[in-house]
Amino acid sequence: MELVEIYNYYWNERSDSRTNNLPLIGSPIIIPTIIFLYLYFILKYGPQFMKNRKPYNLKTFIQWYNVFQIIANAYLVQQNISAGWFSEISVFCEIPDYSYKPGPVKIAHTMWLTTMLKLIDLVETVVFVLRKKQEQISFLHVYHHVSTILLMWFMTKYYAVTMASFGILINCAVHVIMYTYYYLSTLGPNMQKILSPYKPIITSVQMVQFVICTLYAMQAYSPSCPVSKVPVNTAIFQFIMNFLLFYNFYRQNYRKSVQKKQ
Repeated sequence: MELVEIYNYYWNERSDSRTNNLPLIGSPIIIPTIIFLYLYFILKYGPQFMKNRKPYNLKTFIQWYNVFQIIANAYLVQQNISAGWFSEISVFCEIPDYSYKPGPVKIAHTMWLTTMLKLIDLVETVVFVLRKKQEQISFLHVYHHVSTILLMWFMTKYYAVTMASFGILINCAVHVIMYTYYYLSTLGPNMQKILSPYKPIITSVQMVQFVICTLYAMQAYSPSCPVSKVPVNTAIFQFIMNFLLFYNFYRQNYRKSVQKKQ
């Protein structure tokens, strides 16, 4: 095969025809460019721009952003359930369905919407920069955002099917809880004091989701589950990496504080 034919085969012919023509998914340039600009802004240009400036408050924006995230993630949970999860779709091995039937198409489009939402998530880091909260831009934070976008883009482009959507269902449900916590924490010092004991629980919930998603994905290794192992291996690697990073964060921020109190 010539180079152009190889590119067309793997980039277009092997892709999911239901999602490949949706905005941003079919282009090999747009999402990588967004990620590059994001990294350039948060790691170099943004800190330089803010160096001699006072931090922006952005409290109202943050509150509305959290409200948006609560609604958007709740909507994606609802869309997955209405597409058949827990009724027509079980938590066991599901044969990939690339048909244009309403349920499978809804799953595919919900995965695309989730990819778009993960791109919007990058706004959080931009806000950190503008508020001069550079200490919050950790390796965990940046890796989690960038790797999640790349995984969602890959899954949406090639494997927009029910088993790939399980992680979305769990993740969006966790994000409803997480952004509700974030919103409440913007309501003042008294509310922050009330919420303080729940901070470790939020991180624990995030770790639990990675365990659940890993165990769910591992059933694909069973001989009775004839699905492609490429997306499974990719997803499991992502789940384990995120779990380890979140666990390290938990250990450094919560276990040490408990030991100090003792």
